[in-house]
Amino acid sequence: MTRIVTLLGARPEQQTALGLAIAQWFAERQQRTLLTVPSPATSLQFLIGHWEESIGWQPKFLSERLAIAELVATESVNTAWQELSRLVEPYLPQELVGKVYAGELMILPGMDTLLTLNALRVYYSSGEYDVIVYVGGNSQDTLRLIGLPQGLAWYYRRFQRLLDQLDLNAIANAIGGPIASAMMAANIDTQKVRERFGEAKVWIDRGVKIAADPQHLSVFLLTETTEISIAQTRWLWGSAQQVNIPISEVFCIGQPTPDVRNGFVPLRISPLPENWSHWQGLVSHLPDFNQSVVAPAPYEFDEVRQQVRIFLPGFRKEQVKLSEFSGELTVEAGDQRRHIELPPSFKGKPVRVGKFDAPYLIVSF
Repeated sequence: MTRIVTLLGARPEQQTALGLAIAQWFAERQQRTLLTVPSPATSLQFLIGHWEESIGWQPKFLSERLAIAELVATESVNTAWQELSRLVEPYLPQELVGKVYAGELMILPGMDTLLTLNALRVYYSSGEYDVIVYVGGNSQDTLRLIGLPQGLAWYYRRFQRLLDQLDLNAIANAIGGPIASAMMAANIDTQKVRERFGEAKVWIDRGVKIAADPQHLSVFLLTETTEISIAQTRWLWGSAQQVNIPISEVFCIGQPTPDVRNGFVPLRISPLPENWSHWQGLVSHLPDFNQSVVAPAPYEFDEVRQQVRIFLPGFRKEQVKLSEFSGELTVEAGDQRRHIELPPSFKGKPVRVGKFDAPYLIVSF
């Protein structure tokens, strides 16, 4: 079983140093460990003393058990396109898709997240590593990344009926023109297209399962003792709940103050030294990552009271919005929307009241 570890909060260079220390901690315990960072890997190059040497896409070993890799988007898109081409070529003829080479593809805004997720999937599926430490730097981007499988699952669930009724000939007739002619001439096998959608659904469901299991995905918070840092990290905590990621651990730079301890109840807090000149010094301050720590559940159903209790730390009442669509609760907070599927005993019943009693949003039916 491969475990993915990532961080939210503080500055990117602090995340990189801590991520490197965590990777070293696992490697010292005979775990095959890979540390991955997005490009450019400037902070990591500086920390390991390889300032003038690029890290690159292919993992490089710092020690027998610790490898590092730079997630270069242009390399990632090459790998992803080659795999995608193998999947679609039997069903989409050249007249429709044209001759597109991986080396000419441009990186568009938003593609980085998909490419990073695919790269982590490739590393994860290879079976070569026991632990993959991903340091994204930008915490909001990291949240989008780890929440992507859940978002794709919702889109598939929401539009599944349309996919089941997919009729490319009808679509072509509605479009008209040369595109329609190309689609009609292609004679696309819609049954095989549906089968590919089904395979994608299996992959999406697996991603959702991995993200919700702390044995597979561990997300830790990193904060400083200042008031603004605590507030920002608490916001990230609540935002992680929005993508169904339970968090159990907080790293505090410096000795935790009462504000830190009170702000992150009931999470475990591990202090780190304030002097980060040498990342190796952080390793001895890390907790036992193999020791299981129970994290608060993102939400829970109370069948007796007919309530849903949604855990949303770090938010105020005016920052939370609740609505209901198609038998699902939609919670808007942390610049994200989250959809909660209701159990059969709740479906068809109107929401009587939604009350925000920090840190819980309590919805009664």
